[in-house]
Amino acid sequence: MKSVFHLITTINRGGAENQLLILVKEQIRQGFEVHVVYLKGEPELRADFVASGALVHSELASLSPLIQPFKFRSLIQGKSAIVHAHLPRAELVALLTFKKFKLFTSRHNAEPFFPGAPKVVSNFLSHLVEIRSIKIIAISNAVKNFLVLRGEVTNSENIEVVHYGYQMRFGGNVARESQTSQIVKLGTISRLTDQKDIPTMLGAFLEYRAGSPASSLSILGAGPLESELKNLAKSLGLSESVGFLGRSSQIYDFLSGLDAFILTSKYEGFGMVLLEAMDAGIPVIASNNSAIPEVLGNDFPGLCTTGESKEFCQKISLLNDPVYRKMILDKQTVRLQLFGAEVMSQKINEIYAL
Repeated sequence: MKSVFHLITTINRGGAENQLLILVKEQIRQGFEVHVVYLKGEPELRADFVASGALVHSELASLSPLIQPFKFRSLIQGKSAIVHAHLPRAELVALLTFKKFKLFTSRHNAEPFFPGAPKVVSNFLSHLVEIRSIKIIAISNAVKNFLVLRGEVTNSENIEVVHYGYQMRFGGNVARESQTSQIVKLGTISRLTDQKDIPTMLGAFLEYRAGSPASSLSILGAGPLESELKNLAKSLGLSESVGFLGRSSQIYDFLSGLDAFILTSKYEGFGMVLLEAMDAGIPVIASNNSAIPEVLGNDFPGLCTTGESKEFCQKISLLNDPVYRKMILDKQTVRLQLFGAEVMSQKINEIYAL
């Protein structure tokens, strides 16, 4: 039986972590012995990984980053294993383990390897990981292009693009049952960071609410800009109609209460929330940048110019037309079929065989 050790920074709920859970389920179904090793944080997804049949290791989570490579070396000692590292901290731990094993790394974000550090430092660390890795797996062409153009990867042939896979969960009936109703409940699932450009969403909602005073906006997620964004909503007179709901695992319950899903991000490595919204049958309005059109399609009618709140408002308003709304939903149904979990897992297994 083949053994795979997935090394990841956290197993808190997030795009990379949720995607790893999908991959792990597929790999176990295909006969792999799968280990999940996390480096820090509360293991929110531990029960899900265990239920899938994975062996979850917490031994490294309480250790200093300087000790973690030695502990990981001990953990895999005597095993002929594939190591698949996700996110920079995990990649560095794998690099510093100084043991012979097949290493593959996944890049989940169109961001520097070491955000905030000088470019030369970030690129240097990324190059070290590149040299040690058999392949770097980018979750989208947008991520691959970022890595190459910024110089974080020296050779584009070292990168394989494998889009996120998705397991249908919701059934897609929520919006279709009410597609003639007025769009009043808007929402998003988002970390509260600059990347997500929530101010543009608030601006679009402010304008939309002027013509639809009963409408509301719900934001599921947390982050460092929470206080700042709440103050912005208050200054715009939106405190009563904008809800900051914090973190939650009840994604379907949230999505089932929406008439439209909004994503105003400045960039996305992929955008798993788009697949979740499409699966729930919620029409999507999103920024036209980075990997977002890779997911929705370049000709998707709900794409908007990044940062243009007026255009977002216009596209949201168009959803009140049942013909336009149905066109959006039909296109989403077709796109969702392109991101099967089995296809994603098979591509990664083929990369492991290199």
